[in-house]
Order: sequence, then C-alpha cells, then structure tokens
Amino acid sequence: MKRARDKRNRITFYGVALFLAVLGFAFGDVKLAEETIEGQTAYRLENERVSLLVNPAQGGNVTSFKDKKGGSVELVHQVPLKGLCMDHFQTQRWPGEMLAAAYTPKVIKQSPAECVLQVSYEVKGDWQSASFPRLSGLLLEKTYTLRAGNPVLECKVKFTAPRNESKLFSYWLQNVFFAGGQYEEKTDVSFRPSIRGVRRKTLRDNDRYGREDWVNDFSDGWMALLDTKAKTGLVVLSDYHLMNCSYANGGNVSLEPMYRIQYLPPKGSAEYITYIVPVTGLDNVVAASEDYVIGYNMQSDGKGSGSVELTAVRALNAPKKLALDPAVVSVDDSNQVAKIAPVVFENLGEAPQIKKITFAGAGKDPLVLRVRTTAEAADGKTFERSFEDYYNGTYAWGENIQVDMTTPCYVGKRPAQEMRLQKPEVMQAGKGGRYNFWYGEGFMDNMYDIISSIRLTSRFNEGKTLWQRAFVANNGAFGNRLSAFPYDYDELLKYNVIILGGVKADALNAVGIEMLSDFIAAGGGMVVLGGPMAYSFSGLAGTKLEEMWPVSSSKSPFAIKPMGDAVIEVAEKVPFLQDLDWSRAPRVKYLHAVTVKPWGKTVLTVAGKPFLVIGQMDQNKGRVACILGAPIGAMDRGKTPFWEWSDWKYLVRQLLWWAERNDFNF
Repeated sequence: MKRARDKRNRITFYGVALFLAVLGFAFGDVKLAEETIEGQTAYRLENERVSLLVNPAQGGNVTSFKDKKGGSVELVHQVPLKGLCMDHFQTQRWPGEMLAAAYTPKVIKQSPAECVLQVSYEVKGDWQSASFPRLSGLLLEKTYTLRAGNPVLECKVKFTAPRNESKLFSYWLQNVFFAGGQYEEKTDVSFRPSIRGVRRKTLRDNDRYGREDWVNDFSDGWMALLDTKAKTGLVVLSDYHLMNCSYANGGNVSLEPMYRIQYLPPKGSAEYITYIVPVTGLDNVVAASEDYVIGYNMQSDGKGSGSVELTAVRALNAPKKLALDPAVVSVDDSNQVAKIAPVVFENLGEAPQIKKITFAGAGKDPLVLRVRTTAEAADGKTFERSFEDYYNGTYAWGENIQVDMTTPCYVGKRPAQEMRLQKPEVMQAGKGGRYNFWYGEGFMDNMYDIISSIRLTSRFNEGKTLWQRAFVANNGAFGNRLSAFPYDYDELLKYNVIILGGVKADALNAVGIEMLSDFIAAGGGMVVLGGPMAYSFSGLAGTKLEEMWPVSSSKSPFAIKPMGDAVIEVAEKVPFLQDLDWSRAPRVKYLHAVTVKPWGKTVLTVAGKPFLVIGQMDQNKGRVACILGAPIGAMDRGKTPFWEWSDWKYLVRQLLWWAERNDFNF
C-alpha cells in the first residue's frame, strides 16, 4: 500500500513538474514572454521570486512589478508615468521626452538560466517647445537582465554620442511605486544614507529637517522604500561615484538616483547600472550593497549600555558568509568606543537572518553604530565595506540636531567620489586663440566690474576679445548653481583664462572642480576673486582645484579679517604693475586670511598681509592669481575702496594678460 502511494506521489510530482515546464515555470527557471497591452507588445520577465512587465511603448519602463514573497501585490500604480527604471534628463521639464516615448525592443538572450531584453531610443532633444541640441542624437540602450535563482532585476542604461558630435547631459533614473501595493503616508518609509545618518522619511512625519526630498549629503549609492507595517519593499542600488543627489519624491513615493553631469566626446559612451532588489522581513534598511541588505533595531539605557538586533538578506549575490564587526561610539566623545564581538551570517539568502548583540561603555546618547562588513563568496573571495548610522536614543531633541535647530550633532566623513570623466588624450588650454576668457560671477562680484577689464584686453587684439559670463544663483533644493559652465573639454580648452568669482563648490560640483583643475594643468590661467562667497566661504578648501592655487584657505567659513581701511602697498615690483597710479591710495576694508604656498609670490599687501598672490605650480601648468580683498564695507568720505580706484580696471586687465602669458604686453 505504501509503495503504491509513493508511486502515485511520484507520478503526480513528475506530472506537475512537466506541466509547469511546458508553461515555462519550471522550478528555478526564468522566462520571457510577449504580452499585448492596448494593442502594443510588452514583455513579461518572470522567475520564482518576481514577475515584471516591460512596456517599450511607454518609455521602455517597468510598468508592472510583483514580488511573490511579498504577497504578489502590484507595486506600480496602474496610471500613466508610474513605474520602475524610467528615463529622464534633468535639463528637461518633467516628465520629459522619454517617459512616454516609444522604444525599440530586442530580445538579446532567452534561456532557462537568464533572460535579457534591450529597449533603445534615439533622443530627439525637443520637449515642450524647447530645443536641447546637446541631447539630440544620443542613443539610449536600456538592457534588463533577470536570472534564475536570483531575486534582483538588473537595469543597464548606456548612452552613446553620435559619430561626429560631443554630447552633454545629466541622467535621472526614476522609480515611482507603492512599497506595499497601496500608498500609506505614515508607514511607507524611504531610507537613504547620509553623513548625518540614514534619513528615514514619510510624507508628513518628518522631524526638524522637513521632508528632505533631496538628500545632497548622501554617503552611499543605495536607496530603499519599505512598507514598514508589511515589511516589504524595494532597494535600489546605484553607482555612488556617479551620483549627484539622492531624491525621493514626497519623501516616500519614489526612489530616484540623480547622476552628475556627463560629457561624451564623439562616439563616446557612458553606462549606468542599477539593481532593483525586492526585500521582505525588514522594517528598515541601514545598509545595502550587491551582497546584502541589512536592517537593525537598537535600544539603549541612555547611559552607554544596550542591544542591537541586526537583520540581513541577500541582494544580487548570495554570500557564503557575511561577517559584521560592529562598534558603538559616543557622539560627545569619539574616543569612547564600545567594541562588540563580531557576528556571522552563514549562507545568506532571501529569508531574513537575525543576530542580537549587546554593548556597554559607549557613553550617553546620542550614539553612532559603526560596522565593518566582510562578505565571502562561494569561491572564497572576500569583499570589505563599512557603514554607520546615527542613533538618537534618549537625546532631548529627538533628532540629529543641536539646540540652534540647524547644526547636526554628528556629521560623518563622506567617502570620496571617483571622477570617471572622459577626457581628451592630450589637453592644451588656449586653443581658441588669445584674449579668450570665461567668467563665473557670484554674489557681489559685480563690484569688481570685471567686464570693463576684459574689454580693455583687446587693446592689442583689434577688438577681438572673446568672453563668456555665467552667474551663480540658488536653485532651491539643488543649492547653488551656475547659469552655464563649459562642461565640454573642447569648449573649456578654448579659453585662455578662467576668472573665478564667488562660485561655491556646490555650484561648480565635483565635475566642474575636476575640469577646472585639468584646465590649469593644461596651461590655462586663472584669476580668483575675493568676496563673501570666496576662499574659506566657498567650500573649495582642500580640493584638487585649490591645490593649483598659490594660497590655501581655511576650512573655517569666517576666515576674513577687518583691515580698518588699510592702504594697498606694492610688495614686489613685477611688470604687470607698471604705469599704475597709486596716489589715490586704494584701500581694503576686509581681507581673506590665507596661507601663501612656498611657490606663491606676494606682490601686493595690506598692513603686511597678502592682498595679491601670484604663482605657477610648475612651468607646464597655468599661472594663477589670487585677489584676497573683498569688495565689501563702507569707508569714510575721502577714502577710496580698491574696487572704485580709477586704475583698478587696468590692474585687472594686466593681471589677465599675465595669467594668459602675454608678457609682451608689458
């Protein structure tokens, strides 16, 4: 009897397996199939964990996504302009030309182990009566990959410039969905890492920092949106080194990595790889990578003792072993550290694993949890990372903020972002001929009247001086921005001299800082102006660009000193100071405090302090001049502010000549 029952069970099992195999649902396999949606062909990608639909007629977006372990609920609200992996350019007003554009589909691979679908689109560069010539002709190829036995959807977006044109763009990948299938304004929570700790945001319950749709001080490339009640949701993994901002619309309805501006030379290309990771069993995320997604719950007695519960699941990879080496640190005293015994997760999979640990001697709240991770792959290779989070505990203000309601209690160190710019093999500034200037004008730089000096440089150029001017303005959540910048190396290297006014680091952004450094290294000159947004106020202290200057400024934002209307004096006679009338005794009210580098030369002083410092890092690099006076402050009648001195425009003109190596003009 038992044998007969076993035989029947085997027949039933094999019959079901054969039936599922015929349908393409064999255990562990992945399938790709066509479906018709409103008369258009869409593509269903499905494995044992997820089922999703890619619709080429709607921007090649993922218009349906279901996590089978999360209840198979629909995460994408079935209305237009909602979905995952939606393409957008930051220069086009939302929704932009691509979100509803028709893409061309192509099945790249279809096997039980892996299915690959590509959709492509040639950018038109026209949107809402506006033309974007730096975008037109870009080829966008978006490739989706789903593998058997893997919960993660890979999305690779590749942009390629035309054969004979360079292109310039800022890509924005949008994922708009409801974490639990239905929107819950209080329990749907976004998690984004920052140097102030993981930012946990909903639509309304948003502490003293507000909703924080834009997180500009992000410290890693992951973002998560969870239904914290159902303990389900998605994690989006992006390349940290390419990102410019971590954005979540409304605080908790989208996950949108915004990428840095990208220059492509003719035929050049750039790739953006994103992983969509479904998670269950977590009500928060404190860290995520290609190897893991980790959440935690921490408790303390407010006096330095407590416990930490760590929960981990796999991501793209399934580590054979994941070791966590945690420590709890006092915010008030960074030397007060409670070391905790390492914990190890074996054979990390899709089911959550939980480890609980205790600590003592960490000091009073608030605290910082710091963890070093080591993931060991099946082949024995190991991958080390680290993460941290601010823990408020019993701290009075309930958030990472001090009594002034502005300054954080704790700010961690942000990892340096690698610059992966596509640069010309050979760079030489000044390709556009002599007397070619670019001027970045910031707050109160108009007092310098730089344009008059630029126009005067044409004295030996038959009126052929060329110049471009850009302005700094505050752009809301994006912070300070320039109205224009030559983010194209071909364009940048046409200039002889860059005049840098009160342009702060966030206005230049990391790409601009890198390119200006390259400009000076390629022999281009620079004149740096003083003012209320310059030097220590600019955020450029310690950057690669400042390394090229003959002075270094303090990282303190208030390194500017009152000089009591002191008179400018010549410290060293140099050719470009000739024929200037010093009888009006030009004066300085405020002066930036700097340190002159060994290769810098102070040619003008104020009360013994540097006012004008010039230098050249080496003979192959460009000349740099730093004006350290600030054009601010009222003076007594009869005293002449330096920027109102009759010969000021001539001094600046001759300084521009010096910076572009036109020594024959003196």
